[in-house]
Amino acid sequence: MKAGSIHSLVLLVVGVVGAAAASGRGPPVVLVQGASGDSLTFNRDIAPMLFARCATCHHPNGSAPFDLLSYRDVQLRLPLIVDAIERRSMPPWVPEPGFVKFAGERRLTDDEIDLFRRWVADGAREGNPADLPPTPEFGDVWQLGEPDLVVSLPAYTVPPEGFDRYRNLVAPIPLSETRYVSTVELRWGDTRVVHHSRMMIDPTPSSRMFDARDPEPGFDGMEIVTAADNPPGHFVGWAPGGVQLRGSDEIAWPLNPGTDLVLQLHLRPTGVPELVEPKVGFYFARQPPTKATALIMLGSFEIDIPPGDSNYLVTDTYRLPVDVEALGVYPHAHYLGKLVWGRAMLPDGTTKWLIRIDEWNFNSQEEYRYRTPIFLPAGTTLSMRWLYDNSTDNPSNPNDPPRRVVYGSLSSDEMSDLVLQVLPRNKEDLDILNRDLAWKYETRDVLYVARRERTAGDELAAMGSFEEAIEHYQQALRLKTDDIDVLVGMAGALASLGRGAAAVTVAERAAQLSGYGDPVVLDELAGAYAAAGELDRAVATAQRAIELATAAGSNDLANTIREHLLKYRAR
Repeated sequence: MKAGSIHSLVLLVVGVVGAAAASGRGPPVVLVQGASGDSLTFNRDIAPMLFARCATCHHPNGSAPFDLLSYRDVQLRLPLIVDAIERRSMPPWVPEPGFVKFAGERRLTDDEIDLFRRWVADGAREGNPADLPPTPEFGDVWQLGEPDLVVSLPAYTVPPEGFDRYRNLVAPIPLSETRYVSTVELRWGDTRVVHHSRMMIDPTPSSRMFDARDPEPGFDGMEIVTAADNPPGHFVGWAPGGVQLRGSDEIAWPLNPGTDLVLQLHLRPTGVPELVEPKVGFYFARQPPTKATALIMLGSFEIDIPPGDSNYLVTDTYRLPVDVEALGVYPHAHYLGKLVWGRAMLPDGTTKWLIRIDEWNFNSQEEYRYRTPIFLPAGTTLSMRWLYDNSTDNPSNPNDPPRRVVYGSLSSDEMSDLVLQVLPRNKEDLDILNRDLAWKYETRDVLYVARRERTAGDELAAMGSFEEAIEHYQQALRLKTDDIDVLVGMAGALASLGRGAAAVTVAERAAQLSGYGDPVVLDELAGAYAAAGELDRAVATAQRAIELATAAGSNDLANTIREHLLKYRAR
């Protein structure tokens, strides 16, 4: 086998072996050192740690592709396991150490790593069979015990081939009275095909209606167009290997009769038909909640990553109008994600980390709950920073050669989410926060639609469909009246149709907004003057555009404008 192939295999096993330590459940690991001079053995010293940390996924019905329940299992893959442990990629815990403390952290301790290292150096002996603890058994059990309510969703068969898909399965929740949910646990039959999932609730029949239109169970799409949404103030998601933590009755969320459960599954074909049979377990609070949380969603729809760009930056900020405690954080991007930082700048100028991941891994994403809530006073500015690598140096890049990637719900698109769950002090502050967030989200949505209309206009103009392009530009300007790029595109379309006077009006507005200092805008203004028959003004404007382009070192642009200038002079 070539060295590159071995390296790829190591990386694969590192990832799946890491998932083995994900649960963090079971009794504490006791590191038995043995009497002085005794050799470390698998049966006595390693198996207790392995069974507690790894076997929860590496068993016949687990999410990992192989078992780690015996000395033979470990012996067969020992070099790969050693590599994973030494590089601390087992288990797959991607947040950087030393910045934020999370509940259920899955990093192996220095002592545990040293124990494994010394066992290997000592010959990786099996030891006395009498020292081997009982092999753990994994039946069809829930991590947190039997739920108060289990809802089975329709079984769905994932096609053997094709692209990743998001499938939304719908089921009624059988309740006769309002209950309050403190914890939700999600389960399926075969986890190999499920990358991650998200649970929503729909108090209307809208999701059922979409389900009925599709001959198969559920309906497709990541961007939900029904009334289904997150439970109020909560994000409920799941990824293979994630820690299942029990929630708090204090901030439980209401679940009313007549509500439908909507489970969104990110599914990846495996080459053969795969049957997914999801179940959702609800654990109810024993008394009504006394507090309510909110979700702050940082992110951007303005993602347009050129091929070859290895450091494409996306940012977003939000200023808190009230005091809150941050309870948890959920970052989300796709294959081009490289780095994500979440920070809080307090009013006194100090900075607190919310999350830091310097090596993003699309296959190891989950919701992280803070070990201790982080207090953030009113006036704090939350900031998100995502970096993307769309070059050939990114081994996760699905495109070879790289291609342009924009915002979208498919795995081949990109996203830039950072969701923060926060707890305001009281209901009044919660209402203030939710109203303020609604304004932020509405503004972002409007700008996103405006960008889509502008893009459609540009594409139609490039194909020569100028009338249709103008319609899209007009829609974009209704949403964002002073968008220079839209004005420039619309002026060009009007000029191409011979509507010189209208083109001049639009292009002059763009030039005014740019301070008459953008050579691209002035080039378009010159074209508008020429279309209106004002050739002297066209020549003067083109000459100024050439001067600005040359001063900026944009020689190609300057040469293009010179060609336009020659045409104006020839007329």
